[in-house]
Parts: sequence; structure tokens; C-alpha cells
Amino acid sequence: MLFKRGGSTTVGLDLGSHSIKLAEIDHSGKAPALINYGVTELVPGAIREGQVLERGAVIESINVLFESLGVTNRQVSVALNGSEVIIKTIQTDRMKPEELRKTIAWEAEQHVPFPISEISLDFQILDPEGADPRMNVLLVAAKRDLIDEKLALLETAGCEAVVLDVDTFALMNALEAGHDPAATESCRCIVHFGFDSTHLGLVKHGQPVLTRNLPVGAHQILTTLQGQLGLSEDEAYLALIGQAGEGGGGAPPDLGPYLFSLLDDVAIGVNRASAFLESTEEGGHIDKVYLSGGCANIPGLESQFQEKVGLSAEVFNPLSRLHYKPELFRAEPVERIAPLLMLAIGLGLRLPD
Repeated sequence: MLFKRGGSTTVGLDLGSHSIKLAEIDHSGKAPALINYGVTELVPGAIREGQVLERGAVIESINVLFESLGVTNRQVSVALNGSEVIIKTIQTDRMKPEELRKTIAWEAEQHVPFPISEISLDFQILDPEGADPRMNVLLVAAKRDLIDEKLALLETAGCEAVVLDVDTFALMNALEAGHDPAATESCRCIVHFGFDSTHLGLVKHGQPVLTRNLPVGAHQILTTLQGQLGLSEDEAYLALIGQAGEGGGGAPPDLGPYLFSLLDDVAIGVNRASAFLESTEEGGHIDKVYLSGGCANIPGLESQFQEKVGLSAEVFNPLSRLHYKPELFRAEPVERIAPLLMLAIGLGLRLPD
């Protein structure tokens, strides 16, 4: 929606409900390289389901993150939350992109339940080289007031949004950049566990097929741990990442019983996505599921997910094919922190037009 290049580095800024993540990518070499990253936790309730409720606290956290990392480039790539965006694949008569841009508002009126005057539109032709008289178009619409609110927040924090993306598309971008699929792997599913919600996306032959925003996340498990084990919020969080047990010491509790509700809801979402894929004209099935986000490294989650969903799954490392200096991860192993940075990295890899 607004694009401008600012130097050889790009900064992906992930405004999550539990924490803000930053990834700075250098594009001056032969291949992109991660040169800086950071994570800062937010005060509870500062952001809920993509909505900023404690504006001052969020602005302060953004500034602290940039200053503590010494990142001077304040031109950032950010994402709208999937629940704030309408994403549809539509069909139109085949035409050139400049022709479609003139008629996209009329096309959107048939699919978007908001007045056209209140939304911002973008699109991508999915089969530009096709020979059929009809073409598939990915339509993205977001309410303009939500966009203006996010841009104003960043401006107050001294930042300029040069790329405004959709979270699921940025996750797909990170997957495409960090993964070389097997020859038999045609459709992949991304499951990105957030604090308030979980994003699900299907990618088939490099193109987005389906996106879903599921209203379950780490917050649900933390609340259950606090209520059933009598843990404080900090103790529950440490138990969630496998670093402490009840009372702040001892062995971490078995999280299996507490993962049930989260994985049950996510499994339903994946199964519905799989059914949708099979019902399309081309048909198909999900070959592999990639897990990312703050919950991806919860002990036992990967194996339980595979058992419940019945599909091959693995925790994805978006840095597996991205250059970085090992000393960046002295404090914590790259395999643990990388899934948390999935969205920020996907944003940082975007090059403004």
C-alpha cells in the first residue's frame, strides 16, 4: 500500500500480543543475511487480537527495542492481523494488471461486506501466464481506519511503514525462503502459534490457497496451567517453555493434558483446510505441516500434533537457509528462537517496490 526502499537493510517488525519481535535483514550481499534481531515482552493486555489497547506501552516497547539493539533504520515492514483482513481468491476475465486495477473496486463489491469507500484494496494475479479466458486473482481488503491506526502508532514511535503486509503472507514468504521442498511435496500447511490466535495457511506450488485465523493460542494454555496447577503467570510461562516446574523449581510438568484444547481446535482447522483442498477442481492433499511461533517449541507439541492431525509435521527453522552470524545466538540456541522470529523474518525479507 505504501512502498519505498531505504538503504540495503530492511526491518521486519512483528507486533504480537505477548511480545514485539524485530528482524533486521541485510540485502547488500549475494543472499539476504540476518544481522540483528530482538524480542521484548509487552505488558499484559497491551495488544489483544491485533488491537492496540495500551498505546503508550506499545510505543515505549518499540523504542526500547530499537535503541537496545542499536538499529538505526526505522523504515519497517509490518503486518495486519489475519482477523483484520479479508482474503479471497476470485475469478475475473483475463486482463492485464493495469486494467484490473481500474476495475478491482467493482470486483471487490461482490465479495467484501464493507463499503468500498471504507477499505483499502490490493490484489495479485495467481496465474498471469495462463491461457484460460478466466484468471484467478487473490483479493486482499482491509478497513482503512485499522490501517491508519497502525500507521499512526508507528509514526508516533518514530517509525515509517514502508511495507504493509498480511501476517499469513509474510509467514509464507519465510517458508518459501527457508525451505527447499521435496519433489513430491506440492501443498504445505503453515501453523503459526501466537499468543491470542493461531494462523493457518496453505501454500500450493508456491501460491497461497487458503488462510485461516483460529482464536486459540498460548494464552489459553497459560490460563489453564495457572488455574489447574496454581502457578503464577511467570511460573506458567516458564513451565510452558520447559524451564521450570510447579512452585518455580523441579522438573517441568507434563504439558500433554494441557495441550489438548489447543491442538484439538487447530486439528479441526487443519482438517477443514484439507477437506477444502480436496474439494477444489484440481484436488490435492496436504503433504507436510510446518509449525512456528511461540508455542512451536513447547515440549511434546510436535509429536502430539502429528498424532492428533495424522500428518507429517515439524517445527520450522526460518534461518535454515538464511545467512547469520552464530554469535547472534549466544544467549539462546538458534533452533529455539528462530520459530518465534518466523513472522518478523518473513516481513524483513520483503523488498519494497
